[in-house]
Amino acid sequence: MNIEERLRDASLTWEGYRLSKGLMRNTPFFSPDQIQAYQLEQLRLVLDACYRYVPYYQKLFWEHGFDPHRVRTLDDVKRLPILTKETVRAKLSDFCSMKELRAAIRLRTSGTTGTPLSVYTSAGQWAVEQGAIWRHWGWAGYRFRDRMAIVRSYSPKAGEPLWKLDRLRNWLYFSPYHLSEAQCRTYLDVMAQWKPKYLRGYPSSLYLLARVAKNEKRRLPGLRAAFTASETLLPHYRAEIEEAFGIKVFDHYGQAEITAMLHECEAHEGLHVLSDYGFVEFLPSDQTGLYRMIATNLQNTAMPLLRYDTGDLVELADKPCSCGRMFPLVRRVVGRSDQLLLHRDGFPIPSINLYTYFAKQDDVVRFQIIQSSREDVEVRIAPRAGVDPEKVAENVRQEMRLRFGGEVNVVPTQEFEQSGEGKCLPILQKARMDT
Repeated sequence: MNIEERLRDASLTWEGYRLSKGLMRNTPFFSPDQIQAYQLEQLRLVLDACYRYVPYYQKLFWEHGFDPHRVRTLDDVKRLPILTKETVRAKLSDFCSMKELRAAIRLRTSGTTGTPLSVYTSAGQWAVEQGAIWRHWGWAGYRFRDRMAIVRSYSPKAGEPLWKLDRLRNWLYFSPYHLSEAQCRTYLDVMAQWKPKYLRGYPSSLYLLARVAKNEKRRLPGLRAAFTASETLLPHYRAEIEEAFGIKVFDHYGQAEITAMLHECEAHEGLHVLSDYGFVEFLPSDQTGLYRMIATNLQNTAMPLLRYDTGDLVELADKPCSCGRMFPLVRRVVGRSDQLLLHRDGFPIPSINLYTYFAKQDDVVRFQIIQSSREDVEVRIAPRAGVDPEKVAENVRQEMRLRFGGEVNVVPTQEFEQSGEGKCLPILQKARMDT
């Protein structure tokens, strides 16, 4: 980021922090009537922005005879059809506000499809996004500039150190791509000396770290909690992290599409659906006991997504959370588990960071990673029309070498391997997971 972007990010982060200490501190304890009134007020503002400035919804409202200024209840929006990711991808520009796009913040995701998708958010929504995160961390006792060790969101280039310090926030980042047993020991040594109060990372990354800590009876004195996100927190991951470090894990669910967010509180009875962030519907799925999560963000007027199918299934809790917060409670989110890939040295590496990498590559339209063994990794890419495919492939090859710890075969192509069900998955893991 340049100086201007850094200043804007700092400003919105501060605004989010203020929100977490103000209105957003109180909304979890609103009565059901208060929550619905708040959601309806915010929804009307988003619908008005759709009506005035968003081409896709101007046409959709006309076709369905939907008057956004006559919405009286939250259920009224259910007259609109469910929105799929495929529709957003195909008509991306039509979802963007003609008024706010220039000042919007661009986010990019490939999700688990292997096809990147750009999403835009308004500054106001991004402040709410930050506020929700600050609030979640506050449930675990976190205060600004408490030391946090983070095993995610850092992919060092060749020759760069495997950890780096964010002095402003007092966060120490560690590469999630160097989690061999020996390197985990080094990370634990550095953490023990630095004395973080909190851990944050991909569940699979913290699990690998915890496994070494447990086997060697290492502890991190003063550690209070761990925050996990971006992958499914599997039960044995949670158990290992909590036992190894003597702490509790606070899980997070979010999306680059910014339509829904879920947080685990200190009662650890499930995940709260943040009703001040989005309006979420739970529709029965084909799988007994599981529900589809259909979400509408309540603040993003730069690129509104109404009744968006998140693609995730949830199991609902059978009673409210004992913490006293009134936000709906989900027992678990199903379907967010990313396949782990194997490093050349045999330890698992998180695929979520690979999704993040490809989401930022404008010259790659589509990708697929096929791993047959530790030494046999093939990355198929469909380069954007008009670019040099070999140059794009070489750039990808250099990045993949760093992540897999050795040579990777990168192939520019339009042919992608399908699974037995006819699906074209972005990651095909065929190697034995021996660790």
